Amino acid sequence: MLRATFKSLLSRKARLLLSGIAIILGVAFITGSLVMRASFGSSIESMFTTAFESVDVQVTSENSNPVTGQPDPIPESVVSQVQSVEGVSGATGLVSDAANTVVVIDKNGKAIPAFGAPTIASNWTGVEDPLEIREGAGPTADGEIAISASLADSTGYAVGDQFPVISTVTSEQTAYKVVGVVGYTGGRDTLGGEKTMWFTTTDAQNLVMGKTGAFTNIDVKAASGVSDNDLRDRIGAELGSSYKVQTGDDLAKEISGQFDELLGAFNNILLVFGGVAVLVSIFLIINTFSIIVAQRTRELALFRAMGAGRGQVINSVLLEAAIIGVLAGIVGLALGVLVGWGGTAALGGLFGGMDATLAIPPSAIISALVIGVVVTMLAAVFPAIRASRIPPIAALRDAANAERSVLPFGIAGGIFLVLGGGMLTLALTGNAGDNRLAMMGGALFALFIGAVVFTPVIARPLVSVIGRLMSWSMPGKLGRRNSGRNPRRTAITAAALMIGVTLVTAIGVLSASAQASIDKYFENSVKADLMIGAAAPAGPPPTFKPELLGEMKSVPGVNIVVGAWVDFGAKRGTEDVLVQATDDLAGMNYMFAAKPVEGNTTTLGPNDLVINKMAAEQFGLKLGDTVPLKFSAAESAKDFTVTGITEVSTDGSATWTVASSNAEQFTTSNPMQAYVELDEGADTQQVTDQINTLLADNPLVTVNDVSALSDQIKAIFDIISTVFQVLLIVAMGIAVIGVVNTLTLSVLERTRELGLLRAVGMKKGQVTGMVAVESVVISVFGAILGLAVGAGLGIAAQQALKDQFIDVLALPWTTMAFYLVAAVVIGVLAALIPAYRANKLNVLRAISYE
Repeated sequence: MLRATFKSLLSRKARLLLSGIAIILGVAFITGSLVMRASFGSSIESMFTTAFESVDVQVTSENSNPVTGQPDPIPESVVSQVQSVEGVSGATGLVSDAANTVVVIDKNGKAIPAFGAPTIASNWTGVEDPLEIREGAGPTADGEIAISASLADSTGYAVGDQFPVISTVTSEQTAYKVVGVVGYTGGRDTLGGEKTMWFTTTDAQNLVMGKTGAFTNIDVKAASGVSDNDLRDRIGAELGSSYKVQTGDDLAKEISGQFDELLGAFNNILLVFGGVAVLVSIFLIINTFSIIVAQRTRELALFRAMGAGRGQVINSVLLEAAIIGVLAGIVGLALGVLVGWGGTAALGGLFGGMDATLAIPPSAIISALVIGVVVTMLAAVFPAIRASRIPPIAALRDAANAERSVLPFGIAGGIFLVLGGGMLTLALTGNAGDNRLAMMGGALFALFIGAVVFTPVIARPLVSVIGRLMSWSMPGKLGRRNSGRNPRRTAITAAALMIGVTLVTAIGVLSASAQASIDKYFENSVKADLMIGAAAPAGPPPTFKPELLGEMKSVPGVNIVVGAWVDFGAKRGTEDVLVQATDDLAGMNYMFAAKPVEGNTTTLGPNDLVINKMAAEQFGLKLGDTVPLKFSAAESAKDFTVTGITEVSTDGSATWTVASSNAEQFTTSNPMQAYVELDEGADTQQVTDQINTLLADNPLVTVNDVSALSDQIKAIFDIISTVFQVLLIVAMGIAVIGVVNTLTLSVLERTRELGLLRAVGMKKGQVTGMVAVESVVISVFGAILGLAVGAGLGIAAQQALKDQFIDVLALPWTTMAFYLVAAVVIGVLAALIPAYRANKLNVLRAISYE
């Protein structure tokens, strides 16, 4: 029986190869994600271990700025306190900013966006490993700067040039003379893609913290014979809980751990899509083995007649599955390692060519074996059981594959659909309580599974309807009937394609709805024509001088200008609150269509507070209540009186508005944003250019056309949708292989039938047309199901998220039409190989085929 199994397997190499490809792609997707995470994590850890190799102990503040994330300044006196600790050979105050507080201005006068690896501003303390001077020297006088080789290369600045930077703390632009270019040992221009600039200590303090006499961290050297861990503990005991004391190893692990968390989230997304690819592969394997078992009816019956037991037949089929799974798992693992290594190298490019370290975690090897062997064997279980039920008498008659009932699929699918429908009703009617979103997620999953399982029930009638559109000729009619001949087989093949289209369509519905909601928000809730704010959405929010608001108002064509100050670190007692200040409350309410609920909502006194309805409900406040608010730069809280309550249709959080005179105690006393309404008929571009001229000394601030801003925000959803579609291409590719595999095996199954058709006069072109119609019908059937189910799931999800800003339903008709047309193209392409094999059949041999 074992030899017969191997011979049977070798006789169907081409058929089983297609199934193996599906498993290989699924394994590669999963293992590649795991290898990339492990390799990138190892590379990051190695990079930061090198970066902190010269650090014995470092001291930073436990508290940090809520906006920039920069640690609070350490008083200069603490350096002396650390120096006095036993075992310390030296303590040096450092200024280091990795929060892009100091922004470089390029030679075109524009701010360099703070994307990717950070641009670091630091104070110069001398040349110490791994630093090395490439050209010139370090800064020794105020007004001088040394830059890293990576920064010099990316900006084009050289020794002797004036190097302009702007501090987001002071909002002031200053030019420094480049006196040196610094590299790292080993010929490296950077350690991890970062770009660094070094100033004198005084200049660095003013740029990063806006004051002198303080540092961001303290570098401590251990005396001979004192371990880093012992020194860390001694300093920690001396300074108390207000400071964080870490060794170089601690720092490397902490920072690399932060990157690992981010990579883990990205990796989980990849694993989800890999899971989808594996799910589609399961459908393909089930179909392949079901067809092969059906074709081997006489062969398996002969085994039974010769004395083989049911268990031996089951084991024979499962052994074939195991062999395919092992081989596909090994190939998939190798491909996954290459994919993971390539992904690591690509991500390393974001860190200035970080040295990539290959790491193959045990989970990748285990996953390859589990997916390759276990999943393949599980998918082959039901076909194996069916094979064991073939009676020996079947060997004495012509093999005929009786159509099996689809009733079990109808019952199982119906149960899931009813369950999902009930959960969906509970979620949408608000009867799920706090578990509404979880209930909605469960409902969508149940409906999705129900739709997939229920597919065989509706396969024959839908396939018949779709096929009629292409059955204008006899080959077309035969192709339509062939596609409906075995509803279970057709449904499983189509379901593989349906899964990918369903997910793409559901994501498309959410993306289109989000974009429509954004359009509605800007049309109904934002009256401003221009918004003045950050030029790049990264780093701490830039500000501009309040005097510019008055100058903007004098620009021809400007009707209203409203300034906005924001304090991200304000507190009400122990609670964090978002406080904004404005110089024109009536104008602010007008710009954002805020409706008065009660009280004075047009003017603000120095102690007045206007809140939105959400804040009033969330904190139980009413007119006349006294609210103590402590601003970021204030030493103590100040009492405000609630004088007005407003409501905005898009309120998503509690907001607190005070007069601009209070902004002196904010994170920054300068406005972060301004909103401009133009006179009717004013030239938008001309006004924009004039205001940008006023902002010439603020490269980080720019004027945005609100309509263009809306398009930019919507573009983000386009990118997200595109990324998901690209990730689902693997699953759709496996589904196409499934169509090819099913048709190829179907052609072999109908060898005698095709021979008879050729014998009675059917030409090769007509055979190709018949196979093509069958293929297109199956593909279009899967696409239509996917579009319908995906649209339904997307609509349900949008309804559940109506309170989360996505309050407008929109369908991506263009995308949906594209996938419907693509299904026709896929069907035609998938038919090429099966049609070629069908036309290669020898008519006489085909007629005598058993």
